[in-house]
Amino acid sequence: MEGNEHESKYLGVGTDAIQYRMGKLGFLNDETPSVSTIKRIVKRQGLKVNTRDRYKRVNSKKRYTILNPIKVNEMHQMDFVGPRFIKGYGAVSSLNLIDVVSNRVHIEQYDTRSTDNIIDFLILFWRNNPIPRYLQVDNGMYFIGDFKYPRGFSRFLRFCLCAGVEVVFINPKSPWMNGSIENFNGWFNVKFWTKEAFANLEDMQVKSPHFVGQYNDLSAWKNRNKSLEQINPIRILNNSLKIPLEKLPLTKGKIHFIRMVDNGGEISVLNEAFKVGKEFISEYVWATICLEKQMMDVFYRAKDMDTAVLIEKFEYKLSEDVYDLRPDICKTI
Repeated sequence: MEGNEHESKYLGVGTDAIQYRMGKLGFLNDETPSVSTIKRIVKRQGLKVNTRDRYKRVNSKKRYTILNPIKVNEMHQMDFVGPRFIKGYGAVSSLNLIDVVSNRVHIEQYDTRSTDNIIDFLILFWRNNPIPRYLQVDNGMYFIGDFKYPRGFSRFLRFCLCAGVEVVFINPKSPWMNGSIENFNGWFNVKFWTKEAFANLEDMQVKSPHFVGQYNDLSAWKNRNKSLEQINPIRILNNSLKIPLEKLPLTKGKIHFIRMVDNGGEISVLNEAFKVGKEFISEYVWATICLEKQMMDVFYRAKDMDTAVLIEKFEYKLSEDVYDLRPDICKTI
């Protein structure tokens, strides 16, 4: 329970953790107690374990989204944790990413939360791991850009578009919409951040791979009886290609926004208001910008509907050219 051993340092406690650990120690399935047996033993021994609180969600029935990822690497969620402060060193932040289907994670730590660090993170990750179809994030300025100029596209957005990734921005101040990464962030806080004494950023970077390895191994064990399919084709960034990060053009693709309709019947997308109707006040809608068509479609799903319906279309004229996706940016594996 204290997790002082290297092999189980960052694992949780409870029935899953015990069964997983017994498997790692070489016990066969028929030698491992059932969940109910483990619970009886724990109770009999008076080993009280506080259940980890899952991230609180509202009773939305997921009507706010039109996506239902079922394949590995179909959708990733990404979020910054921090800044946190290391005594005698200063502030550090962790950029955390998770696949919502496999629950596999990747994290890196930095001394600042910046767009440069995000792009470096994605380049390194996507050169060695599959590029997702969708990447879901919050509305931090390092993701969405400034809050001044309408129809402005951040370098983060431009980079994702050039890699063929559709970015999804959740509704502002609605972290529960990013439930997978928020759940992992809670695990990161309890099992890694508050459990370790870090000397500096480099010390944290040295220790984090062991934490990530144990988490991913445990997640794979939990999914051992599931038939998880990968997206097809599987794409990774071309290692030999240099990407002009400072002068990224706009690339044909789509950007998505989950937005709550305000009291005026409007939503705000990239610092611009669009009227969708007062009948949708306080409801969530899904807005999709198609850069190729220079149009924005707004969808809504009512309580009694299985699918979302198109409720508005807006012209979305751009002041710069939009280019085709470069075929040499990525390669299939």
